[in-house]
Amino acid sequence: MKAGSGCPGRASRRPPLLLATLALVIGCDLAPDTAVRRLDLASAWEFRRVPSEAERAWPVDTLWRPATVPGTVHTDLLAAGLIGDPYWRANEDSLQWIEEATWAYRTTFTVDEALLEERALALVFDGLDTFADVRLNGETVLDADNMFRAWEVPVRERLWPGANELEVTFRPPVAEVLPAMETHGIALPMGNDRREPPTRAFARKAAYHFGWDWGPRFVTSGVWKPVRLVAWSGVRVTDAHWVQEEVTAERARLRVDVTVEATAAVTARLAVTMAVAPTVAARPDALTEVARVSAETSAGSAGDAASATRRVRLQAGTQTVSIALDVNEPHLWWPAGMGAATLYEAGVEVGAAGRVDRSDTRIGLRTVEVVNQTDAWGESFFLRVNGVPVFARGANWVPADHFTPRVTEADYRRLLASARDANMNMLRVWGGGIYEDDAFYDAADDMGLLVWQDFMFANQMVPADETFVENVAREAEHQIRRLRNHASLALWCGNNEMDEGWHNWGWQRSLGYTAADSATVWEAYERVFHQTLPWAVEVHDPGRFYWPSSPRHGWGRAESMTHGDSHYWGVWWGLEPFEVFLDKVPRFMSEFGFQGMPGMATIRDFTAEEDRFLGSEVLAVHQKHPTGYETVGAYMAREYAVPDDLSDFVYLSQRIQARGMRLAFEAHRRGRPRTMGTLYWQLNDTWPVVSWSSVDHAGRWKALHYAAREAFAPLLVSPVLVDDTVGVWGVWDGPEPLAGRLTVELLHVRGEAIGRWAEAVTLGGASSERVWSLSRSQVLGGADPASVVLRATFEPGAAAGVEPARALLYFVTGGELRLAEPSLALDVTRTPDGTWRVTVGSDVLAPGVHLYLEGEAAHFSDNHFDLAPGESREVVVVPEREDAREDATVERLLRARSLADVVR
Repeated sequence: MKAGSGCPGRASRRPPLLLATLALVIGCDLAPDTAVRRLDLASAWEFRRVPSEAERAWPVDTLWRPATVPGTVHTDLLAAGLIGDPYWRANEDSLQWIEEATWAYRTTFTVDEALLEERALALVFDGLDTFADVRLNGETVLDADNMFRAWEVPVRERLWPGANELEVTFRPPVAEVLPAMETHGIALPMGNDRREPPTRAFARKAAYHFGWDWGPRFVTSGVWKPVRLVAWSGVRVTDAHWVQEEVTAERARLRVDVTVEATAAVTARLAVTMAVAPTVAARPDALTEVARVSAETSAGSAGDAASATRRVRLQAGTQTVSIALDVNEPHLWWPAGMGAATLYEAGVEVGAAGRVDRSDTRIGLRTVEVVNQTDAWGESFFLRVNGVPVFARGANWVPADHFTPRVTEADYRRLLASARDANMNMLRVWGGGIYEDDAFYDAADDMGLLVWQDFMFANQMVPADETFVENVAREAEHQIRRLRNHASLALWCGNNEMDEGWHNWGWQRSLGYTAADSATVWEAYERVFHQTLPWAVEVHDPGRFYWPSSPRHGWGRAESMTHGDSHYWGVWWGLEPFEVFLDKVPRFMSEFGFQGMPGMATIRDFTAEEDRFLGSEVLAVHQKHPTGYETVGAYMAREYAVPDDLSDFVYLSQRIQARGMRLAFEAHRRGRPRTMGTLYWQLNDTWPVVSWSSVDHAGRWKALHYAAREAFAPLLVSPVLVDDTVGVWGVWDGPEPLAGRLTVELLHVRGEAIGRWAEAVTLGGASSERVWSLSRSQVLGGADPASVVLRATFEPGAAAGVEPARALLYFVTGGELRLAEPSLALDVTRTPDGTWRVTVGSDVLAPGVHLYLEGEAAHFSDNHFDLAPGESREVVVVPEREDAREDATVERLLRARSLADVVR
């Protein structure tokens, strides 16, 4: 919850009639001593296209129609029936006119005279997208120019009793920045923009709106975040920073810096409280409180609650006051897989002259460090939480929908749960999207997902003018202060791939820069990313790690494997074989990937039946990489005959995506402690598209996501063939040693056991080590490599409470395997809760078992797995349509296939 938001509890006495009327007006049942009153302006909005001075045939008229706030003009046009679904078929190109028009939004709200008696009134926009003229009762009160800033405007003198009209006019983003581009004089380089001129560098707006190689071009406008009227007298809390000065298992020492705005000089009471959040089991002796702020301070504690108070003298205006709080034997917040992500409910209250305001939030007590220092291998890059090194397992995050206001809290939680359930502990919020909604960070806090937070800059250089830099500084201040209390926030990063692009992508040469041009553009870059942003982090979030640009070095340079973080794109962009991942193992892989098609259920969502063939115009619109299908096909042809059937192509694209990426995942994990992180590109999609994602736009897992879950498990057994030697590695993330039994078997594809080796093994805590090896010729013993598979299994002792780990190793590519046609046995059982349990078994080797419902969408707890001869696996199936759960849908429509069905 934002600072100062929400309504406090009711007073015990009955409010006067005037205040009761005021409470009704502003939509919140208020106690009479509430200092701040908030009127939510979310209802009764209308929108229209503003008449153009230049006559032209616009697709829509200029009538006022209902609008949704928060929202975007595209979704309002869709709701009004004026455009088709932007994601359907090839609608994208026909909707480009929307970005060229001027759009107006308006609403009328009622203000009671009691509200006007407050000492201060302000109009607050949490976000305007992007170039907006705001008029209140016909007077211009704001000219906004940054999608990523909040705007607060004093309006006490511009309101009157009764009806007030608020109107916001959005100017076309591209036309708005053209004058700045002309004034700048030097063309700025950028990648991934599908149109000229390259305008996004001059607009503080989400870069992906202008098109990317995985997303459409819909340049949006609208009131994209909440708007409200705020009125207060006395005191108002505008921010509370919970600074964790020291956190150990024995004690957490905090300082709460509270920003207060006072309408007059006054003596106020400042109080802070902490209590373990209800979702966490309380320990009776967990918290005590030590007050050390001044002689005027009083304190109290009870069980898992702590509080401190002090009296402070406030001057008229804005100031910051501080109070200290100590917590003995605190519950610590841990990343997923390392312990409980314990959170505390934390509150600040400031009261003066009988009126109070408060700020409520949640915090996690922990230390987060990024260790970036010279070592024996080069320059380290890894996280340490509560003093414990963390191997980061996760992915890059892009906005969950192109039209972000329609992403719900449930959407965020479902996607982040997919990350958590795939054994991830970190997500990188990529710099070409948005600073995410509070719901994203709240969910990350709850689930123990660390957040690498980019500032919103990607693949472009920046203007050099003072106005732009000042705008960025204000943006950074707002976003840092908004996000800094989140337990999940691990580091700030200045930008995505801008340093690499400048030094390695030939930008200066391609644009014909002179030496003076290069100096001007690079000076602007340094000012933003080496001065403005690190200064903002130091001032507003001191102690948090700042990384100027990701990656540290470009993937074509040797240092990218030894120094800092790396984006390795030799696979995909460089067309290198997947096996190069075995050698290209950097210190921290923060971006790499390979495309895979979305599943047929998702393809059905955006296509008509006549579109569902390879080479269709509609499928081309939903593939934004210029050589995407060709690149996928080229890699596919290295292992298989490329099929003509769309469903088979979808299946094989997902299989090679999962296989190639799993090679990388396991190589990174085997590389511990030299390598300490693997964040792939990308977790999710902004719309239904062929992309690098592991979870498609509908939230459906691709084969890659299931593979990531296995490769990211705390216990990993990883067989690998390198230089004619078969090695089996044990990787264990737990802090203590793990004893168990390793079994290595060579099996014929039809099931016969050819060789078997077994031995007791103890894995060290937080370690990776080769626990078994033998030459390829000794393992095969003369067997045909195309007719066998090696299975490695690590079974921990029963007392460890850890699930066994298992993996298969093939000696040839999938297309070269001499597969027997499997007879997959399906045993389907319906459960009382509406789910279905399916046991899948095979008597022969069955790689790539894929379960699906014919013509229906469903969630599968497991899928796209390899079954060794004689193995079976249990899968929970939940149809997406609720009415499909009420009948025998799964029994009727369940299908299973494996690699043999596609490549035979």
